[in-house]
Amino acid sequence: MKHSFSILLTMCILMVVGAALIPKLDIADKPLPRQGKTLTISYSWWGTAAKVIEQNVTSRIEGLVCSVKGVESVSSESRFGSGTVTIHLKKDASVSGVKFEISSILRQMRDKFPQGVSYPELSGGEVTSSRIKEEKNRPLLSYQINADLPDREIRQLVEKSMKLQLEKLEDINRVEVTGGNDIYMEISYDAEQLALHQLTSSDIASAISNYLGKEDIIGDVIHKDKKGERERITLSLMIEPDMKGFETIPVKTIGDKIVYLNNLATVTYKEKDPYNYYRVNGMNTVYMNVYAQEDANIRRTAGEVKDMIEKAQGETENQETKVSQQKKLTYTTTYDRAEEQLSEFNKLIVRSGMSLLILLLFVYFSKRNVKYLFIIASTLLANILIAVIFYWLLGMRLHPFSIAGITVSLGLIIDSTIVMVDHYSYHHNHQAFHGILGAMLTTIGSLVIIFWLPDYLKNDLYDFSWMVMINLAVAVLVSALFAPALVSKLGYTSMQAGKPHHLAFITKWNGFYKKYLSIAWHRIFRWPLLVLTAGAFAWSLYLFIDTLGSNTYSPPREEMKLNIQGRMPLGGTAKQLNEKVEQIEAFLSQYKEIKRYETNVSGWGSSIIVEFKPEYLKTGFPYKLENKVISKLITIGGADWSTYGVSDRGFSNSLNLQYRSNSIEIAGYDYDRLYRFAEDMCKRMSANNRVMDLSIETPGHQNQEEELYMDYDREKLAQDSVRIQDIHSALSSLLIDHLLMANRQSGQQHDIILRPNQYEGFDLWQLDNSYVKVGGRDVRVSDYMKITHREAKNCIPRENQEYTLSVAFNVLGSYTYTYRYIKSITDEFNAKFPVGFRCLNSTYGYYEDNGTQYWLIGLVAVIIFFICSILFESLYQAMVIILLIPASLTGLFLTYHFGGVEFGTGGYAAMVLLCGLTVNAGIYLMNEYNRNGRHYLRAYNHKIIPIFLTVLSTILGLIPFLIDGPEERFWFSFAIGSISGLASSIFALVFVMPMMMKRATSHTNQDRVSIPSGKCRQNQENNGLLNQ
Repeated sequence: MKHSFSILLTMCILMVVGAALIPKLDIADKPLPRQGKTLTISYSWWGTAAKVIEQNVTSRIEGLVCSVKGVESVSSESRFGSGTVTIHLKKDASVSGVKFEISSILRQMRDKFPQGVSYPELSGGEVTSSRIKEEKNRPLLSYQINADLPDREIRQLVEKSMKLQLEKLEDINRVEVTGGNDIYMEISYDAEQLALHQLTSSDIASAISNYLGKEDIIGDVIHKDKKGERERITLSLMIEPDMKGFETIPVKTIGDKIVYLNNLATVTYKEKDPYNYYRVNGMNTVYMNVYAQEDANIRRTAGEVKDMIEKAQGETENQETKVSQQKKLTYTTTYDRAEEQLSEFNKLIVRSGMSLLILLLFVYFSKRNVKYLFIIASTLLANILIAVIFYWLLGMRLHPFSIAGITVSLGLIIDSTIVMVDHYSYHHNHQAFHGILGAMLTTIGSLVIIFWLPDYLKNDLYDFSWMVMINLAVAVLVSALFAPALVSKLGYTSMQAGKPHHLAFITKWNGFYKKYLSIAWHRIFRWPLLVLTAGAFAWSLYLFIDTLGSNTYSPPREEMKLNIQGRMPLGGTAKQLNEKVEQIEAFLSQYKEIKRYETNVSGWGSSIIVEFKPEYLKTGFPYKLENKVISKLITIGGADWSTYGVSDRGFSNSLNLQYRSNSIEIAGYDYDRLYRFAEDMCKRMSANNRVMDLSIETPGHQNQEEELYMDYDREKLAQDSVRIQDIHSALSSLLIDHLLMANRQSGQQHDIILRPNQYEGFDLWQLDNSYVKVGGRDVRVSDYMKITHREAKNCIPRENQEYTLSVAFNVLGSYTYTYRYIKSITDEFNAKFPVGFRCLNSTYGYYEDNGTQYWLIGLVAVIIFFICSILFESLYQAMVIILLIPASLTGLFLTYHFGGVEFGTGGYAAMVLLCGLTVNAGIYLMNEYNRNGRHYLRAYNHKIIPIFLTVLSTILGLIPFLIDGPEERFWFSFAIGSISGLASSIFALVFVMPMMMKRATSHTNQDRVSIPSGKCRQNQENNGLLNQ
């Protein structure tokens, strides 16, 4: 080969460049985020009910935003005191343009909002990930912080030093420090004593505010700034009172007597009850959680955070003073997402290494030639290193799916190399390049449709397909230049010397195949064989569709974790719930099989997430632990408990916390009618004994708080001349505490809280039966109103100006049965609903599917047809290649039906890839058929061994993906489908393709198989099979 040295030198330089770029590749656990297509408008109206906000603010914004060009859908949530409007843009919309137009609309609407509404804030459109909701609350790193100091002081030290430093890092989103309780000043008063003096809590609050805000001006001073200019500064003397000073604050003058604060209230310092608790493994200390940006490189960012913390600890250790030793903080890592990512990468690296080892062993044993092995290994290395250059230029990120794409493409890369090496070493020309180019283009063409798939499929396959396409494009270049240059320099030849191996078998097989060709080309027998083949495909397709049961795709199963949730009744506090949660943590601490359990406790409820050690995940321990936890929860009263995540049903002793795995959402323009339709749906579904735990919920807000509702008797209020405002004022003095302000004392800042003595003990019974001072007289408030419980409805969601409700439930049955049952219910009610009401979806846990991805398989066939038509300059030959696809898919369909393997996203990926791979063998054979004067048997003898080796190498490259079994749902399904389809493609090539070929003129001397002997070429045109 001419210029072989120049080619080898150029390729070596490119390989060195690729190797140098490896450390600069972006490595993370998630795909690279893309431009966000979601905008959010947020606003607040302090103390206003959700319904008022929805009518006066939310509906106005929605109505105007919907008219903006580029807006696809609008959803909103009106909450107590605030609201948000979420805007989803069309795919081709300009984010910046739409954002500018909406900003202009909000600016014009500002003066038309009611008084008290904040200016709406527009955000979004930045780089976001498809899994943003899952990752948003997942920390990058969690640290447990210890020191010889109280927890409160540890937290304050971390907030003043380490937190501020970490937040300056480019890829850090936020840093949260939890633990340690602040000190506050409590001013407690007797509400009854206050009423006797005809005072209210507002009078005390006003007196304290005036006292703390008092300033005495003592004069002016002249000060020079940095520029040397003189300026006058007023000096004032502010009061920094102590506890004794507070007690002497004058509140009000009644007659001739001044009432002081110590006549009405007492002042004490107390430790705040936390609003929330966070613990890992039950350790009640200070924690620091570091959250990264969505587009951050996880491993690099984690390394920067660790380096900064280690540097800070090192600086502290170098200081030797007693004070610094007391303030020495010890950071212990409790969670590291980068390490989890590394373990996943290690698993993929093991798979890739096993795949590569299997392929190289296969290459060696197929020829038993060290030169041949060296050529294949060198071209494979060149492919990978040169592809790295394109990964870096195109900004590709290496994550589990993209690395798996590289692993899958190893077999495809070897395919092109084997074909070119075998052809060039035998014929010493590049005529096989056209076949290789066509085969690679068809595979790339089949993967192009990934970009038109629905999002739930494209999210997983996008980077996977890009990696395969880049590697295949590089493989074409390497096989065309690098492989022939290596063959020339090493002097490798594929012709055998002496008597070939398995001569008797080859002779018998060739005789059998020649007889089969005469039958396949016979004008009588050809058509029955074609009909039989078509019937086999139709039968397998029928079985496959029946196996699917429904055109749905379930999302990937996450690692098994036991979730324990708790919730206090109305009026319960986080502190009370925390005392109960600590009992559960003490129970969990005795099991060594638990890897980690993370606790969150707040006013809304508690959550404990229990993670198991990997070696116990596939045992019965998670189920045993769940049963023991349930037994423990039953003994802890005073709260509602639920569990889920291990068994299908889980456990709950409350209707509000019952886990429901399925739901049907309905939407309509009238909330009251919508609720009645939801009740009708519940009544209809309750007739099915398999449907359990029915409930009507607000989507996304299943557990809204309860509230006490006061229904006033306005007629009686008017008769007794009692005002509602006076009742509210009297009750607020009994029931409401006030955060007045923050007071700085001795360098520490403390909140001042005004609280009645009756705050803790005044319950619902006393509210119904006690007399309260209202307008100077004693009144029993229950005489003027009825107090009842009801759901607060503090959130009203809308989607495209429609209200939504969800009918949630559990179904005892398989996924297929659940899907079919829910579909029947939605179809039934959609037929009943009037205009303006409809069912939105089928069920949670499934992706709604309109069959788009199956029609795209037809687009793959069209792309391959045009590529083959150009390559062969024949429409008929292109059609023959296309018809190999259904013949090959027959094996895939039968495997999923009889093997019981879940189809899902992995099965669809295998189907797409097979459309490109199965035609490759046909292209190689057809290219040789045209080159050899259209003699099919001769072309078959020359190419069947390289073709068989390429298919077998691809199959062997997929075997490592079967090791983890069905637990790896995507990869196991992908590997099973690909292997079965490739195996059936060999049958299609050998037996089905001849049926569709036009019979060529056959000459005895051309189709005869000669037996080579000695070291001569032995009729190379007629004996390719033996020499291969």
